Amino acid sequence: MAIFDYKGLSAEANRKLFNDVYDIITYTQYLIDTPTAGWKQLSAETLDYKGITDKRGTYYGEQSSVATAQAEVLGQYDQAGNLVKIAIGFRGTGGPPEAGIQDYLHDFKNNFQAAFDPQGFGTEYPYLAFGNLLSSVASYASQHGLAGQDIVIGGASLGGMAVNSMADLSEDRWDGFYKDSSYVAVVSPSLSTSQKVLNLGAENDPVFRLMENGQLTWGSLGAHDSPVELTTDNIISFNSHYASFWQNLLPHSVFNPLSWLVHEPAEIAAYLKRIADSEFYELTHEDSTIVVSNLSPEAGSTTWVENLGRYGSTHSGPTFVLGTENDDLLRGGAGNDYLEGGGGNDVFQTGGGYNMVLGGQGSNTLDLRGSLSQFQLAYDSAKDDLNDGPNTLYVRDGLGGISVLSDIDTLTSQETTWIFFNKTVSHDVTVDGLRTGNEMTAYQHSVNGNAQENQLAATIDGDWLFGKNGNDVLSSDKANVTFVGGNGNDTLNSQGGGNNTFLFHGNFGQDQVFGFHASDNLKFIGVGAAADNPDYRDFASEVDNNTVFHFGENSVTLVGVGLDSLSSYGVTIA
Repeated sequence: MAIFDYKGLSAEANRKLFNDVYDIITYTQYLIDTPTAGWKQLSAETLDYKGITDKRGTYYGEQSSVATAQAEVLGQYDQAGNLVKIAIGFRGTGGPPEAGIQDYLHDFKNNFQAAFDPQGFGTEYPYLAFGNLLSSVASYASQHGLAGQDIVIGGASLGGMAVNSMADLSEDRWDGFYKDSSYVAVVSPSLSTSQKVLNLGAENDPVFRLMENGQLTWGSLGAHDSPVELTTDNIISFNSHYASFWQNLLPHSVFNPLSWLVHEPAEIAAYLKRIADSEFYELTHEDSTIVVSNLSPEAGSTTWVENLGRYGSTHSGPTFVLGTENDDLLRGGAGNDYLEGGGGNDVFQTGGGYNMVLGGQGSNTLDLRGSLSQFQLAYDSAKDDLNDGPNTLYVRDGLGGISVLSDIDTLTSQETTWIFFNKTVSHDVTVDGLRTGNEMTAYQHSVNGNAQENQLAATIDGDWLFGKNGNDVLSSDKANVTFVGGNGNDTLNSQGGGNNTFLFHGNFGQDQVFGFHASDNLKFIGVGAAADNPDYRDFASEVDNNTVFHFGENSVTLVGVGLDSLSSYGVTIA
């Protein structure tokens, strides 16, 4: 399940739900002036509601104690003009510009009251503010054939608290109409006990999950990062404050104004959308560590974006690092990393392990941070009309770790010039090899297929076999051969030699491996949710004396190999 998955919905339904919530929150937080296409504001007249609204049609709190609370109600229609969904969005602290400081101060008072009376005022907040409005929405929805599951409730900050509280009230209030609705809260200080709410936010946001177990504690005043179900516990918004050594000499706290920079609505919307749009999205899960750059273009071109380990609990498992549409410096750690550049001319560093790097648009560079002689390089290229491969560069380090790279134009290495002095050398990635000035360095020898069904055989020890698309047969009687079947249902046949590597990444199909021995290795990179320290036995089963690995719709069958004969040393899932 990906990081924003909710209620066991399908991938398509989850993506639609996220987009709906994103549309709601960007509108309620004044990041856009009008509802996104497909949504229309439902007016008080339409809902037959007699409460207070402003010139925008925004709904205000129904009681004096919550008079500055604000909400939006939107309807979504199909092509025939039928109402198919209703969204309710609760606004966070503050109001429209013309409301002035009074609105902000009143909302801030409500925040404090909710913090010190979470089971009373905090839980009752949406009912006190919008009890009648929510009754009108329920009535209108029923009149148009909609039920509770057709309602989406979203909000940020104070509005996120309202979402959590409404979920807690949903069984007993409004005749239970909203008990099956979808609830998504962003950077909410409180968390529902109902297990109905997906809570999104960054671990370096001082407001997010402020109250542990529904209570304001002394721990709430500092860094608070206890893992909770149905919350995103390990997102890091890498902004100028997070990056600064000097600014972080002050403690991370809700009382530190610098800590609040990450709580700005535009930044919140940016990192959530970047995650949802990432090509790695389906590889994430609820507790994935995801570092998202929110630096300015100037700072992004000079500051390495990485997991600095500030504030939060210790992270484990793979790290995702996502860049911007500008020039970025993106760095992984010693473990398994997924780096995505986006736009701009990006520079990447990996620190070992098994990695995937997507350069994206622009001219992109991988900094090897070592001599070229310390690495093996193989290139799966579209060299001629028959070879229609993905232009993928494979880098194997001295410890056996493999990085799979796309859209990388340049490698830089550190080469010795005289005694102890090193210099940085740039190598252009070309179809025929690495070009360094007038010199060309060949890749590891490879045998390449194409989009058709190929029969390929290794010719020397250390060969790489690239099947590409199609249902291919890859064979070898050599040693230290790396099999990469590519897309399609492939047969990988090792007839001797030993110490071979069978590498699978992405959607590789249903493959069979013959002749797998104890000295061989299976490497799975980017084939499913990148869990923390996954156990290969969670993906494997024994069928008719064969071991079968399943990753969604993809599978690998080790023919004639029993599950008990495998060792964790021979199987890597990154």
